[in-house]
Amino acid sequence: MVPQDVEIVKVTLEDKEKLLEIGYNTFYEAFGPPVNTEENIQSYLEQKFTLDQITQELLHPHSQFYFACIQNTLVGYIKLNTQTAQTEAVDLNALEIERIYVTKEQQGKSIGQILLQKALSIAKELQSNCVWLGVWDQNTRAIRFYERWGFKAFTTHKFVLGTEIQTDVMMKLEL
Repeated sequence: MVPQDVEIVKVTLEDKEKLLEIGYNTFYEAFGPPVNTEENIQSYLEQKFTLDQITQELLHPHSQFYFACIQNTLVGYIKLNTQTAQTEAVDLNALEIERIYVTKEQQGKSIGQILLQKALSIAKELQSNCVWLGVWDQNTRAIRFYERWGFKAFTTHKFVLGTEIQTDVMMKLEL
């Protein structure tokens, strides 16, 4: 059942503290202990989830963020990249979903679907060739979610989390 009261709001520079908080918290919920060590997760968070890093990401002309809100409460967010903001050279005319996260309390309530629909809508507006993303190979729930939407694995890449090298499955949806 898709909640009717979910609002998708474009994130602005003024929202950087809120973005930092939800990004940090949802990443920790998804990948903190016991799936990864506290040391590795903290190392990653200290690099990628700082106010300076988030500010730089918000200022990039080819990146955009959207919040998912229910009654003015943040329940998730998405980061989209095009052109030179993409983290891999997949296709300059593609849209990358770099991050899509939902708070633990709201998982299983179709918020991820709503955020994915927003990404697909933007990709169509931009006349992108495809939408792609990377997902940890151990995250079978997420892989199944994307497969249900028609994404197909096309390669893998390495993802460094602290001192551990993990493998992400790269998945693509042709448009």
